[in-house]
Amino acid sequence: MITVSGGRNFSSPVAFYSSEMKMRQTFLTGIVILSLVAGVSGREKIFSGSAFAEGSQKSETKSLSKAIGLSLLLPGMGERYLGMPSSGKYLTIGDGIIIGSAVSFAIVGVWKEQEYKTFAQKYAGVDPSGKDEEFFRIIGLYPDRDTYNYSQELYYRDDADLYPQTPEWNWVWRSEQDQLRYYDMRASAERMWRNFRIALGVAGINRLISTINVIRLYRGGAPLGLSAEINGVHNSDYGFKLIYSFEF
Repeated sequence: MITVSGGRNFSSPVAFYSSEMKMRQTFLTGIVILSLVAGVSGREKIFSGSAFAEGSQKSETKSLSKAIGLSLLLPGMGERYLGMPSSGKYLTIGDGIIIGSAVSFAIVGVWKEQEYKTFAQKYAGVDPSGKDEEFFRIIGLYPDRDTYNYSQELYYRDDADLYPQTPEWNWVWRSEQDQLRYYDMRASAERMWRNFRIALGVAGINRLISTINVIRLYRGGAPLGLSAEINGVHNSDYGFKLIYSFEF
C-alpha cells in the first residue's frame, strides 16, 4: 500500500497575507479538477479489478525494451503499446493526479517561501538578499541576532559561528507573537516541499509498478490486479491521499 498525504493547519494572522486564502482556493480547485478527470469525488473508489478480459499473449512484433521505456515515461503507455490498455489506464490516471499534485505543492511552496521572507522583512527588519535557508530557519528560533550570538558563545565558546555585527545580518522581532507567526509560516512552506518530494517518490513507484506489469504481460502472464482510491484528507485545509493496492 502506498499512501501520499499532505495538509496544513495554519491561518494567516494578518490582513497583509489575506492572499493566502486565494492560494488555498487555487490549490483545492486544481485537486478537484484532477479528481473529476479521474472520475472520482471525495472518497469514491476509482477502480478495481484486473483486465483479464484482454488477451495476455505477447506479440512477436512488440519490443519489451520499448514497452518498459514507455512505462517509465508515462505509466500505462507500455500496457497500451502491448495491446492491453485497460491493464494500465488507471496507472496513467493516477500518474496525472500525482504529478498534478506535485506541481501544486511546488507552486504553493514557492508562494509560501516568498510570504515568510516578506513577513520577516516587515516585522523583524530582515534583509533577505544573500541569505540561505539556514539563516531563515535560525531567525524563527531566536528573537534577535544578539541573543543568537550570545547563545552560540556560551555553548561553543571560541568555536562559535556568529553573525557579523552589521546591519545586513541583523534582525529583531517586534514581538514574540510575530516570531511565532513567522515560525508557522515557514513550517507550512516546508510541509509543501516535503509533500512535493513525497509525490515525486510516489510517481517513481508508479512507474516501477507499470514496468513490472508490462514485463508480466510481455511474458504471457496475467496483468496485476489493481485497486486504488483517492480520499480527501480530513482536518486539514487542503491535501489529498492516494492509495494503491495490488495483487500478484
